[in-house]
Amino acid sequence: MRQRRPNRWKGLVLGLSGGAAGTLAMNYYWQAVVAATGEDPRQETSSTEQQALDDISLVGQQALPDESSTAAIGRIGYETVTGSEPQAEETKATLSNAVHFGYGIAQGGLYGALRGRAVAPDMLGGAVFGTALWLFGDELGIPLLGLSQGPTAYPVNHYVHRFVAHVVYGLTTSGVTQLLHRFM
Repeated sequence: MRQRRPNRWKGLVLGLSGGAAGTLAMNYYWQAVVAATGEDPRQETSSTEQQALDDISLVGQQALPDESSTAAIGRIGYETVTGSEPQAEETKATLSNAVHFGYGIAQGGLYGALRGRAVAPDMLGGAVFGTALWLFGDELGIPLLGLSQGPTAYPVNHYVHRFVAHVVYGLTTSGVTQLLHRFM
């Protein structure tokens, strides 16, 4: 009996939906952390003196002080298109959210296209997917592109929360994508 090849286009579309749900779940995670602790761990920086690995950028610092990586990408894109920096805080927040959701949705599409339908719930695959995005994107790619500080610039708490947020994203993206596979 010949095994059926997975439909990559279907996986892509279902993964896009899973990625949207995963990004939304990640946002809810951050809201819950801020509500529980009264602080946003993403805003914390290390209080120690400057370390050698505080800046590992290969292209120079691209993010402005106190600017998230998604806000920096949104600002840079806006400046490229319009020739000027966005002024309104609402515009900056919209651009940052658009970058965050766009990236999360695109990565979900990639997961769906590559993974296909799983026989059993893909909890391990989702956790590995989220961990890979955290490690290679958030902790390596973003600092190398100058969109955040390097590994010694933040306290451990910062990394723990970002890791958990990405695992929440990966599990939700995987779960929704696989659930949609079962019904479509």
